[in-house]
Amino acid sequence: MEKPTNSIMEIKKKLSSLPQGAYSPSNRYWCITCKKLFVLEKPVCPYMEMCMNTPIPIEILAPENIQALEKFGLFYPKIPQKIMSHIITNNYKTLGRKLSEIYIEFLKQWNFDLNKAPLQTIKSFIILLSGCETAQRINKDQITFLLMDVEKIWKKEKIHLLLTNALSYLKDMLGIEQEINIDYINILNNKEIGKYFCAKCGMFFEFGIKREEVTCPLMPQKCMFNPQHIEKVNYSFDLLIKQFNIAPQIYKKLIKSIAKEINIDSTIQNIFNEWKINNAKDVIKTFM
Repeated sequence: MEKPTNSIMEIKKKLSSLPQGAYSPSNRYWCITCKKLFVLEKPVCPYMEMCMNTPIPIEILAPENIQALEKFGLFYPKIPQKIMSHIITNNYKTLGRKLSEIYIEFLKQWNFDLNKAPLQTIKSFIILLSGCETAQRINKDQITFLLMDVEKIWKKEKIHLLLTNALSYLKDMLGIEQEINIDYINILNNKEIGKYFCAKCGMFFEFGIKREEVTCPLMPQKCMFNPQHIEKVNYSFDLLIKQFNIAPQIYKKLIKSIAKEINIDSTIQNIFNEWKINNAKDVIKTFM
């Protein structure tokens, strides 16, 4: 085993002398630096052994910006979105309203200020549910959200019907007067979306055009390691389970509202095959 260098020992000594983090009675935390939300038993970064930060209990300080949820929707593996796209087959009006209500309740549980940024609240919902980046066209009469490459994740007719009915509720609930429209554009076309794993922190990412390695999308200005495409690395699917288990449970809430159980058919299995998981039964409960 490689011995720690003097600099590493000095860092550990310094970190051990700093104040410890406070505990959250709800096990809900967030990080002011990387903007991630966590479900944890203690206020210690679950990814970096020598992280300079301690997660902040939401009871002491609420998350500053709902935009943190966008990174969750944009960069985490799109497994839950693809599951939802497959298992939703009807009741789009009812489900659209239900999914938006679950989202609002989730925000309240995490102490987000719903009145602080109503348009951002809607944008974050669209990104969380779709897994797609958006562009916006806004004037005094209407707001158009332009979803990018949605058909790589969803069947377009499903996400359109869900969002149309969900946004009707959110718009009124948040006091937005303009008409809200959804439109679509293909940027990547036939190019494959990249799937990556960071051997240092154990996180998985899915975004952009497939490359051999990328800069961390969550800490691009500070991280010294480059996540590599999953074709180049070996990993245990336990790490993927961990990533979704310690993340906010919004996708569990959404999926449970759609189906009490999921049949492991070929489509569901193929969703997990994309991440080199050969038996969906081993991990599907992570999303239920």
